[in-house]
Amino acid sequence: MKFFTFFVAFVLFPSLYFCKSANKSSTENNQSVVSQGEQLPSPGGVGEILFNENGEIVSNHTNELPFFQKKSENPAELFRVYIASDSYQVRQIRSSDKIRRKPDPGGDELAKEEIKRFDLLNFVDDGFVAIGLNATTGKLETIAFDRRVPRMNDLAKIIQNDASRWNYEHVSKDGLPLVTKFLISYQIRLYPHKSRDEIKQMLKKKK
Repeated sequence: MKFFTFFVAFVLFPSLYFCKSANKSSTENNQSVVSQGEQLPSPGGVGEILFNENGEIVSNHTNELPFFQKKSENPAELFRVYIASDSYQVRQIRSSDKIRRKPDPGGDELAKEEIKRFDLLNFVDDGFVAIGLNATTGKLETIAFDRRVPRMNDLAKIIQNDASRWNYEHVSKDGLPLVTKFLISYQIRLYPHKSRDEIKQMLKKKK
Protein backbone atom coordinates (compact mmCIF):
# COMPACT_ATOMS: atom_id res chain seq x y z
CA MET A 1 0.00 0.00 0.00
CA LYS A 2 2.84 2.34 0.89
CA PHE A 3 4.50 1.56 -2.44
CA PHE A 4 1.28 2.40 -4.30
CA THR A 5 1.02 5.72 -2.47
CA PHE A 6 4.66 6.45 -3.30
CA PHE A 7 4.10 5.53 -6.96
CA VAL A 8 1.06 7.80 -7.29
CA ALA A 9 2.63 10.71 -5.43
CA PHE A 10 6.14 10.67 -6.88
CA VAL A 11 5.91 8.87 -10.21
CA LEU A 12 2.43 9.07 -11.69
CA PHE A 13 1.58 12.68 -10.79
CA PRO A 14 4.92 14.11 -12.03
CA SER A 15 4.54 12.11 -15.24
CA LEU A 16 1.06 13.48 -15.80
CA TYR A 17 2.30 16.99 -15.07
CA PHE A 18 5.19 16.53 -17.50
CA CYS A 19 2.83 15.33 -20.24
CA LYS A 20 0.50 18.25 -19.61
CA SER A 21 3.42 20.70 -19.71
CA ALA A 22 4.77 19.11 -22.88
CA ASN A 23 1.37 19.35 -24.54
CA LYS A 24 1.06 22.98 -23.46
CA SER A 25 4.54 23.74 -24.77
CA SER A 26 3.75 21.99 -28.04
CA THR A 27 0.54 24.01 -28.37
CA GLU A 28 2.37 27.26 -27.70
CA ASN A 29 5.01 26.39 -30.27
CA ASN A 30 2.34 25.61 -32.83
CA GLN A 31 0.62 28.91 -32.08
CA SER A 32 3.95 30.68 -32.55
CA VAL A 33 4.42 29.04 -35.93
CA VAL A 34 0.87 29.92 -36.97
CA SER A 35 1.32 33.54 -35.89
CA GLN A 36 4.20 33.86 -38.36
CA GLY A 37 1.97 32.83 -41.21
CA GLU A 38 2.95 30.88 -44.29
CA GLN A 39 6.64 31.04 -45.14
CA LEU A 40 7.53 33.00 -48.28
CA PRO A 41 10.70 33.19 -50.40
CA SER A 42 13.22 35.83 -49.47
CA PRO A 43 12.37 39.03 -51.38
CA GLY A 44 16.04 39.47 -52.27
CA GLY A 45 16.32 36.08 -53.94
CA VAL A 46 17.30 32.51 -53.16
CA GLY A 47 19.84 32.14 -50.37
CA GLU A 48 19.53 35.73 -49.11
CA ILE A 49 19.25 35.96 -45.32
CA LEU A 50 16.94 38.61 -43.87
CA PHE A 51 17.96 40.82 -40.95
CA ASN A 52 15.77 43.22 -38.98
CA GLU A 53 16.51 46.58 -37.33
CA ASN A 54 18.07 44.82 -34.32
CA GLY A 55 20.46 42.76 -36.41
CA GLU A 56 18.41 39.60 -35.87
CA ILE A 57 17.73 36.99 -38.53
CA VAL A 58 14.05 36.90 -39.50
CA SER A 59 11.96 35.10 -42.10
CA ASN A 60 9.59 36.32 -44.78
CA HIS A 61 6.00 35.20 -44.24
CA THR A 62 2.40 36.12 -44.98
CA ASN A 63 1.94 38.02 -41.71
CA GLU A 64 4.73 40.43 -42.59
CA LEU A 65 3.89 43.87 -43.92
CA PRO A 66 3.07 43.62 -47.65
CA PHE A 67 5.88 46.13 -48.20
CA PHE A 68 8.34 43.57 -46.81
CA GLN A 69 6.79 40.53 -48.49
CA LYS A 70 7.00 41.55 -52.12
CA LYS A 71 9.80 40.33 -54.36
CA SER A 72 12.53 42.86 -55.09
CA GLU A 73 13.01 43.51 -58.79
CA ASN A 74 16.00 45.84 -58.37
CA PRO A 75 19.30 44.12 -57.49
CA ALA A 76 20.60 47.39 -56.00
CA GLU A 77 17.89 47.38 -53.31
CA LEU A 78 19.52 46.20 -50.07
CA PHE A 79 17.27 47.57 -47.33
CA ARG A 80 13.59 48.23 -46.73
CA VAL A 81 12.39 50.57 -43.98
CA TYR A 82 8.88 51.05 -42.64
CA ILE A 83 8.28 54.06 -40.38
CA ALA A 84 5.12 55.01 -38.50
CA SER A 85 4.56 56.82 -35.23
CA ASP A 86 4.23 53.44 -33.51
CA SER A 87 6.72 51.37 -35.49
CA TYR A 88 10.21 51.45 -36.98
CA GLN A 89 11.14 48.30 -38.88
CA VAL A 90 14.03 47.40 -41.15
CA ARG A 91 14.59 44.43 -43.41
CA GLN A 92 17.93 43.85 -45.06
CA ILE A 93 17.09 41.74 -48.08
CA ARG A 94 20.48 41.38 -49.81
CA SER A 95 24.26 41.27 -49.33
CA SER A 96 24.25 40.56 -45.58
CA ASP A 97 27.48 38.61 -46.14
CA LYS A 98 29.18 41.87 -47.20
CA ILE A 99 27.52 44.71 -45.29
CA ARG A 100 25.22 45.11 -42.28
CA ARG A 101 23.37 48.02 -40.74
CA LYS A 102 24.44 48.65 -37.15
CA PRO A 103 21.43 48.69 -34.79
CA ASP A 104 20.50 52.14 -33.47
CA PRO A 105 17.41 51.86 -31.21
CA GLY A 106 17.70 55.47 -30.04
CA GLY A 107 17.73 56.80 -33.59
CA ASP A 108 14.83 54.53 -34.51
CA GLU A 109 12.74 56.02 -31.70
CA LEU A 110 13.56 59.55 -32.81
CA ALA A 111 12.40 58.73 -36.34
CA LYS A 112 9.06 57.56 -34.94
CA GLU A 113 8.73 60.80 -32.99
CA GLU A 114 9.39 62.81 -36.15
CA ILE A 115 6.64 60.97 -38.00
CA LYS A 116 4.20 61.49 -35.13
CA ARG A 117 4.13 65.23 -35.87
CA PHE A 118 2.49 64.48 -39.23
CA ASP A 119 -0.21 62.12 -38.00
CA LEU A 120 -2.98 64.28 -39.42
CA LEU A 121 -4.55 62.00 -42.00
CA ASN A 122 -4.59 58.43 -43.23
CA PHE A 123 -1.71 58.43 -45.69
CA VAL A 124 1.00 56.13 -47.10
CA ASP A 125 4.03 57.41 -48.98
CA ASP A 126 7.26 55.86 -50.17
CA GLY A 127 10.58 56.60 -51.80
CA PHE A 128 13.96 55.17 -52.84
CA VAL A 129 17.17 56.59 -51.40
CA ALA A 130 20.44 56.02 -53.26
CA ILE A 131 23.40 55.64 -50.91
CA GLY A 132 27.07 56.09 -51.78
CA LEU A 133 29.77 55.10 -49.29
CA ASN A 134 33.42 56.08 -49.26
CA ALA A 135 35.47 53.27 -50.79
CA THR A 136 38.10 53.52 -48.05
CA THR A 137 36.29 54.46 -44.84
CA GLY A 138 32.90 52.96 -45.63
CA LYS A 139 31.25 56.12 -44.29
CA LEU A 140 28.35 57.90 -45.98
CA GLU A 141 29.53 60.01 -48.89
CA THR A 142 26.45 60.72 -51.01
CA ILE A 143 22.70 60.44 -50.53
CA ALA A 144 19.92 61.27 -52.99
CA PHE A 145 16.45 60.16 -53.95
CA ASP A 146 16.35 57.67 -56.78
CA ARG A 147 13.36 57.80 -59.16
CA ARG A 148 10.61 57.60 -56.54
CA VAL A 149 10.39 60.68 -54.30
CA PRO A 150 7.83 61.08 -51.46
CA ARG A 151 4.96 63.40 -52.34
CA MET A 152 5.30 65.37 -49.11
CA ASN A 153 8.51 67.40 -48.79
CA ASP A 154 8.54 67.10 -45.00
CA LEU A 155 8.45 63.31 -45.23
CA ALA A 156 11.23 63.37 -47.82
CA LYS A 157 13.41 65.28 -45.34
CA ILE A 158 12.67 62.75 -42.59
CA ILE A 159 13.65 59.89 -44.89
CA GLN A 160 16.90 61.58 -45.91
CA ASN A 161 17.79 62.37 -42.31
CA ASP A 162 17.03 58.81 -41.29
CA ALA A 163 19.21 57.25 -43.99
CA SER A 164 22.00 59.72 -43.16
CA ARG A 165 22.33 58.54 -39.55
CA TRP A 166 22.90 54.87 -40.40
CA ASN A 167 26.25 53.25 -39.71
CA TYR A 168 27.42 50.04 -41.32
CA GLU A 169 29.55 47.05 -40.49
CA HIS A 170 31.62 45.91 -43.46
CA VAL A 171 32.13 42.17 -43.53
CA SER A 172 35.56 41.78 -45.10
CA LYS A 173 39.01 40.60 -44.02
CA ASP A 174 40.62 44.03 -44.29
CA GLY A 175 37.58 46.00 -43.14
CA LEU A 176 37.27 47.81 -46.46
CA PRO A 177 33.74 48.05 -47.87
CA LEU A 178 32.78 45.49 -50.48
CA VAL A 179 29.52 47.34 -51.21
CA THR A 180 29.60 51.11 -51.70
CA LYS A 181 26.45 51.84 -53.71
CA PHE A 182 22.94 50.60 -52.97
CA LEU A 183 19.30 51.58 -52.51
CA ILE A 184 17.14 51.84 -49.40
CA SER A 185 13.40 51.75 -50.02
CA TYR A 186 11.18 53.54 -47.51
CA GLN A 187 7.50 53.38 -46.70
CA ILE A 188 5.94 55.99 -44.42
CA ARG A 189 2.59 55.43 -42.71
CA LEU A 190 0.56 58.29 -41.21
CA TYR A 191 -2.51 57.94 -39.01
CA PRO A 192 -5.42 60.40 -38.57
CA HIS A 193 -4.81 61.14 -34.88
CA LYS A 194 -6.16 64.69 -35.01
CA SER A 195 -9.68 65.93 -35.62
CA ARG A 196 -10.65 68.26 -38.47
CA ASP A 197 -10.93 71.17 -36.04
CA GLU A 198 -7.43 70.52 -34.68
CA ILE A 199 -6.03 70.45 -38.21
CA LYS A 200 -7.80 73.71 -39.07
CA GLN A 201 -6.32 75.37 -36.00
CA MET A 202 -2.83 74.18 -36.95
CA LEU A 203 -3.22 75.55 -40.48
CA LYS A 204 -4.42 78.92 -39.12
CA LYS A 205 -1.33 79.20 -36.92
CA LYS A 206 0.95 78.58 -39.91
CA LYS A 207 -0.61 81.44 -41.92
